[in-house]
Amino acid sequence: MKNLSVRRAVAGLSLAALAGVGLVGVPTAAHAAVEEAMIGGLNTVYSYNCEGEGSNWNEQDAVPWADDNVPVSKSTSHSTTFTGGEDDTVAATSSTTASITASPLGAAPATITGTAAATASALPSGAETDCAVTTQSFAIASGVFTLTQPTWVTVSATGKGQHQGQSAGTSIVGIGSADSFFGSWEGLFAGVGGDGLMISAGDRGTATSSTLLPAGTYGVLFGSIAFAGTDSDLPVRKVAGLQPAASDAVGGSATTSGSFKVEFSKPGTASPVTGKGAAKVQFGERDCASGNVAIHLTKKTVKQAKRVAVRVNGAKGQVLKGKSLKGKKPKAKTLLVPTSASGVTKVKVKITLANGRRVQATRSYLPCR
Repeated sequence: MKNLSVRRAVAGLSLAALAGVGLVGVPTAAHAAVEEAMIGGLNTVYSYNCEGEGSNWNEQDAVPWADDNVPVSKSTSHSTTFTGGEDDTVAATSSTTASITASPLGAAPATITGTAAATASALPSGAETDCAVTTQSFAIASGVFTLTQPTWVTVSATGKGQHQGQSAGTSIVGIGSADSFFGSWEGLFAGVGGDGLMISAGDRGTATSSTLLPAGTYGVLFGSIAFAGTDSDLPVRKVAGLQPAASDAVGGSATTSGSFKVEFSKPGTASPVTGKGAAKVQFGERDCASGNVAIHLTKKTVKQAKRVAVRVNGAKGQVLKGKSLKGKKPKAKTLLVPTSASGVTKVKVKITLANGRRVQATRSYLPCR
């Protein structure tokens, strides 16, 4: 899944440029599977025609994180006032905060969760200004890791934002091949075809997407981005989907925040069993060679049941009643339910009890390939 708007918004943020400021090449924690893992913020506040203490990449830093279930967070900020002519000033601020927690990666199941927030503002002292000011904030976490076997990856994001005047922002989460990741962040998102994905969440949006990744080395990134400025050539004007809230405004402010989750699961992984009949049915794991799912009915369940019906993705399957259910006398039974190993499968067991009460139990399985 691709989002050209966000890809263009992060264009030019090469990892080579960030290497000198500690945002890549962060020391790997002992015994951690994740490498080049960083969390931090990038604040850029500048004006090419007015005086003021600007901020650039080399004034920011980052801290490492590891896949050890230990939370890590980082905050950054910069503020300055640019001065043009008499009584012509622009107050510019940029700040970020981000957090991340990851369980051991490399062999599913594993989870990465995090939050990020970015603020940017460029507010002139009057109704007009001759100062061309741009502020950009990026609250970012990223890392590189190796999957030792094919793995299902699901990325999800929830975004919130408030924008006034000439400003914009979004929240993003993505995963892609390490080769693309080390070229540039734009390359990460441009290269997430069959082996990767990326989603974005806007001011009040949510998004989720899944893909089956082959074994290999990957980069993962999430974060929130905010832009604001007084310059008519503010970068967000050129980014489709990230247009300023008011094109005729002079200056603006933006606050963007997001929560993120990356889940890693083995092919064929089963969900928890749900339904009021969950205690009466035992679902086995999916056999990825055949696709079959074993369903076990205890002797007590067989004795209590009048009818047992199986459905696979809504389609009618095996039905047991009378002698096919109880035989000469009730005893435990195991049903072998055939499924397609290449698709998501939902197996539902409906049980009609001897007293007329009906209960059901459901379990879903990820594709095996």
